[in-house]
Amino acid sequence: MFSLVRPRQWSLRTQARVPMCLFVLLASLTLGELIARKSVEQARVDAGSQLLQTARHMADQLSNEMAARARDVLLLSQLDVLRDVTDPGLARAALEKLQSRMTTLAWIGMTDTQGTVIASTGDILKGVSIAPRPVFQNSQSKLWTGDVHTAVMLAKLVPDPTGEPIKFVDVAGPVMGADGKFRGVLALHLSWKWADQLRDSVIRPRHAADKLELMIVAADGSMLLAPKGAAASLNLPAARLPFLEQSYAVERWSDGREVLTSVAESRPTGDFAGFGWRVVVRDLNAADAMNIHLARRDAMAWTLGIGLLFALAGWWFIGLLVAPVERLADTLLTSDPRRLRIGIRPRRNNVRQIAQAVAHLQDTLKNQDESVQALVEQAHRDALTGLWNRAFLNEFSEQLPQHERLKNMELGVLCLDLDGFKPINDRCGHDAGDQVLVQVGKRLRQIAREEDMVFRLGGDEFLILMNCPRGEGPALCRTMATRILADIQRPMTYRTLSNLRVGCSIGGAVWTPEGAPLSDVICHADEALCAAKHGGRGVFRHFANANSTVAATLN
Repeated sequence: MFSLVRPRQWSLRTQARVPMCLFVLLASLTLGELIARKSVEQARVDAGSQLLQTARHMADQLSNEMAARARDVLLLSQLDVLRDVTDPGLARAALEKLQSRMTTLAWIGMTDTQGTVIASTGDILKGVSIAPRPVFQNSQSKLWTGDVHTAVMLAKLVPDPTGEPIKFVDVAGPVMGADGKFRGVLALHLSWKWADQLRDSVIRPRHAADKLELMIVAADGSMLLAPKGAAASLNLPAARLPFLEQSYAVERWSDGREVLTSVAESRPTGDFAGFGWRVVVRDLNAADAMNIHLARRDAMAWTLGIGLLFALAGWWFIGLLVAPVERLADTLLTSDPRRLRIGIRPRRNNVRQIAQAVAHLQDTLKNQDESVQALVEQAHRDALTGLWNRAFLNEFSEQLPQHERLKNMELGVLCLDLDGFKPINDRCGHDAGDQVLVQVGKRLRQIAREEDMVFRLGGDEFLILMNCPRGEGPALCRTMATRILADIQRPMTYRTLSNLRVGCSIGGAVWTPEGAPLSDVICHADEALCAAKHGGRGVFRHFANANSTVAATLN
């Protein structure tokens, strides 16, 4: 019983299974919480996007409808029967024909130049002067639209069956005669009920009449079109409307409900300059979809169920995985009498077996590290000649300033380029050329001292670095160049070819710790090599300083 609270006394099988089950439980709870929060956020985004789309659709419909009425006024003002009214009856017939096609047009009238109505639908206000009204004052020279307002002169003539005050939106424009002179004003009163009809046409296709409430708010924040069945005092703080425009958020309304809300503004369209109307839409049912507690309950049920399945599968898999280790531990325990005498338990022995495996792994890694070092060495060698290559030269040049033992030394640098190598390559083939390079590399290694470094830079270019005490660099370069020039000229053999001859040109320079970088010194030696090439080949030239390249010549 005490072993249950002492994990070190557990078997290896139990030590693996218990943490696995705890991990699965913790992972299931964490995943369930993440899924719940993600689903709530996704529900908010989906509902908000739908709200915003609905608000934009309604706002666009309002703008398009007002723009269409403005176009109607412009088109009617171009009719001959209105441009020169000789028969008021014909003008009235034209106006009533338009009204019959659009039931939301409460009244259409035509005035003379003084503002007196001379033709109108149903002869309403005929002969009455509307000169003081904004509909006449503001539209004598240009198209004009008037915001939602309560009817004044039409209140008694066009009563609302519901008994509520009638609201209109005005559209008016000037009528010009054929001679271009002002003939009067064509005015159109659009019943605000069209906005209610427009709202139904937007909400009904979405099958959301039971959950969406759509309203229209004026630029000053007053309610122009309230939701059906809602209290007249329902409102949202006007200061919040600009922040919700073209967006959505959960807002607290005057009725105390926190509801997902979205706002879109009716923008100017065509000849409609816009009134700053805002369409406000709120979703009454979105709160249920965004309830974190409900989402967490559903998500936890799924993740814990799936986690239980994983735990059972892991329990079974761990048993299969640990069984060979336990059998091996039992075998070691029964085959070693010393372990039986000191009382090592199998579960303890399992851990020791793992430690031994780790030690073996360390030995393996050590061997692999040695193999990697061998590969690095191989990467720094020229594949053909076995000499150091250009990659190692670049690496050595970067590390050279850090070498402490070279602070009191200097390096002699010899750049070699073979003369007459290309004809051998062309005449005898690339195999013969490769063999010549190999033999040149061997001769250079034999001439160079043990501490010197010989490089093949590519093609028939070679480089030798020689360290020596301060002041002995130039002499050492001359001595080594003399031996190389003499030795390279000796004939070489390849298969049946026994008299392959090449020469070489050599340029030298000396690197000192306080002087230029090694890469610059190599460039100096290369300049001396070029001078040797141009000076007749088969010679050595030493770079003395930046102003004088030639210091010594050896034939």
